[in-house]
Amino acid sequence: MAVTEKATRRALLKLLSVIAGPAYQKVDETEPCDRLIEHVIELTKTEASEGAALIESCAPHGKSMLTHAQQKLEILSEFKVLYQLAKEQFGDI
Repeated sequence: MAVTEKATRRALLKLLSVIAGPAYQKVDETEPCDRLIEHVIELTKTEASEGAALIESCAPHGKSMLTHAQQKLEILSEFKVLYQLAKEQFGDI
């Protein structure tokens, strides 16, 4: 089976949607993958900030929200490695 640029992009977008969760609904899939990844990272950083603010106000779910956002940022960092491999193979996708 030959791996095509189109199939690779589709796979990356699917993985990104799984990682991002509901935040992914706010992205435009026609954008290049690197922009989409950065957009999801920014959305996740916003989630982390909101979690930190909730912790400061002693809200019970703030810590779990912050932890989840931090874990998602780590996963997105690893996802960028996969994107780089695809970019080396196909260029900007």
